Amino acid sequence: MTSQSQPDGRRRVVHVVAPAPYGGLETVVRALANASRERGRDVAVAILLQDGAPHPFAERLKADGVAVREIRCGRRRYLAEIRELELVLRETGATVVHAHNYHADVVGWAAARRCGVPVVSTVHGFSSSDWKGKAYEWLDIQFLKRFDAVICVSEQTEAIMRRAGCREGRVFLVRNGHWAPPALPRADARRRLGLDDGALVVGWVGRLSVEKGADLLLDALARGGTMPACEVVLVGDGPERAALEARARASGTGRGAALARVRFAGRRDDAPTLVSAFDVLALSSRREGTPMVVLEAMAAGVPVVAFGVGGVPQVVDETTGWLVPPEDVAGFAAGLAEALTRPRDAARRAEAATRRLAERFGADEWLERTDAVYAAAERA
Repeated sequence: MTSQSQPDGRRRVVHVVAPAPYGGLETVVRALANASRERGRDVAVAILLQDGAPHPFAERLKADGVAVREIRCGRRRYLAEIRELELVLRETGATVVHAHNYHADVVGWAAARRCGVPVVSTVHGFSSSDWKGKAYEWLDIQFLKRFDAVICVSEQTEAIMRRAGCREGRVFLVRNGHWAPPALPRADARRRLGLDDGALVVGWVGRLSVEKGADLLLDALARGGTMPACEVVLVGDGPERAALEARARASGTGRGAALARVRFAGRRDDAPTLVSAFDVLALSSRREGTPMVVLEAMAAGVPVVAFGVGGVPQVVDETTGWLVPPEDVAGFAAGLAEALTRPRDAARRAEAATRRLAERFGADEWLERTDAVYAAAERA
């Protein structure tokens, strides 16, 4: 679709998102908006909210210096949100709308069509485990076929969209890139998390939900084996927290493991800066796109042990971390034990990961590939 013309010829992008308090999608939007802003691009984020309370995602963006427009129309008032977003697009002179989840897809597409500007969506992954979530995902896929361009963050997601019948030339693979506030010095990050300086620490960051697989990490720790004495910190919150805490209490120290404790640190707005507190990052997800927390660990020089799901194998391999077959709990336990007991090998792999991050997942390349998608949408 041909974008509405602007007197100065600048591209003005408005991202649209209906955010959770914290999560991978929100991290991607924040990173993309900040990387764009720092490089002089014209960018704003329109946030669909259900009540009048301050939202942590909106507050973080404001603190970063990103232009934020909050749309508060109440629960499921889609037509009102479309009208309000249309006003935002006209006031900002938007030339591209970039939506980021099924709620934002519906509202963003409709408002963009009213304004005559191209609309793009990023599919961050399909991770629902219940029937309701899967139904929403199916509906979103049908709706995405109407978009001028669809960005997929992994080959797996790209294949799903192509099989669903998205038109040729409308689906693009763009893996997430890295932008995050600098990680804190290790000692400072440990102080914030209440960790001893000398402890071995396994870190996990994410939403406490089935698809993120925190239960698989706990199962791996319970196996014992060659696992050294360590502390395990899970940063995040979600619907599975109570069940996971009960599971951790029931597992005790595991068979043969001298596990000091498993600690749930809750949701932390400063999570990207705390990765440096860990001796190893555990990514135990059942489903993923291109996880931002892995890129943050690579930037901080922290080795990663991960299941090879979604787009993870394009980021982590045996030269840059430990890659384990999906849901192979025994292999995951072995990878964690190696990362903790072979510090020279762990450091070597972490250094290789940092180099790979700079070569393949830098913000400049990420923005260039995203700009190319915007240009394709403008031609559609």
